[in-house]
Amino acid sequence: MAKGLYQKWLEDDNLVLLQGWKRNGLTDEQIAHNMSISVHTLNHWKQKYKQIRQSLKVGRETANFIVERELFQKAINGNTTAMIFWLKNNWRDKYNDSQLSPDELKLAKARSRKTNAEANIAEFKAQMLKESGSSGVELLNEYLDKLDSLAEKEVKEDGPKTDV
Repeated sequence: MAKGLYQKWLEDDNLVLLQGWKRNGLTDEQIAHNMSISVHTLNHWKQKYKQIRQSLKVGRETANFIVERELFQKAINGNTTAMIFWLKNNWRDKYNDSQLSPDELKLAKARSRKTNAEANIAEFKAQMLKESGSSGVELLNEYLDKLDSLAEKEVKEDGPKTDV
């Protein structure tokens, strides 16, 4: 592996390429192969370089939004399986097959709030990227990571309390 190879993957065009590969459903193994590096190196770069990690995260989130929209469209168009799946996952307190304990219900609600916050963050990031190009993205990512930390803290605080 040539020293400094990571630098070319920090360029805007290559970050968009990484995002697109992840959006299109490629695994980390396939992405590493496309980059001509090992999966171990990709994992190391994801830990070390926030831009690479964020590009792959945004690509995955974009794919999730696309699938979610398609599932919703199928449910609206009368696909019973899609309707059931949607209701069980998005209206759990009413359409859940299993009964959760009060602590489990509290944790599930906290996780749902966190998921919604993460979705809002991802949507805001995408909007900011679209509007401002790459300027200010670093600052925005730093701010949104702090919001992520706060959301995780809220989930931990709202989780079940156990007496030791």
